Amino acid sequence: MADNKISKLLSAESPFFTISSLQAIFRVTRKSARTIAARLVKKKVLIRLRRDLYALVNSKYSIFSLANALCQPSIISLESALNYWGLIVQVPQIIFSTALRSYQCRADNIEFVYRHLAPSLIRFGQVRVEDFYIAQPEKAFLDTLYMRTKGLVELLPEDVDMGKLDAELLAYYVRFYPDTVKELVRVFGKQEYEAK
Repeated sequence: MADNKISKLLSAESPFFTISSLQAIFRVTRKSARTIAARLVKKKVLIRLRRDLYALVNSKYSIFSLANALCQPSIISLESALNYWGLIVQVPQIIFSTALRSYQCRADNIEFVYRHLAPSLIRFGQVRVEDFYIAQPEKAFLDTLYMRTKGLVELLPEDVDMGKLDAELLAYYVRFYPDTVKELVRVFGKQEYEAK
């Protein structure tokens, strides 16, 4: 294996590599990419995080960037994003994301849960922060309400600091969600108004 190939790995923007990305870097078949991955793990260049996902040894990455890498495309959202943005005080013990499919896995001794969102709901309202993609506060709030309508989340009006949300952005984003979510936004907004 040529040193320039390994230096290409070391200079990659992401610390994570899938079998497909190794295939592209080394320009080999999928089977050969698996063999190369196994050799790189043995040489302590890569560590295996889970099936078909590797990271550079000693690379620094956040748990949220790992969440993005475990299921692609995915965005940190729901309770994890609400806590990150300071909208809720509860710290979830699970990393929650939205993705094009429902999925659940464990890596680095952490549980990762991905809730399905339709492509029309997943492609807006996200930002890159540090080394990961996360839903904006308003989008994370709406995603959470949407999951609440499906019985997957138990968010209550008193749990959310509505004052931290941009009302205009919230009004813009809510147009893309079903009426059940729009009604919940009114309920949560009314609670905030009554608290003042």
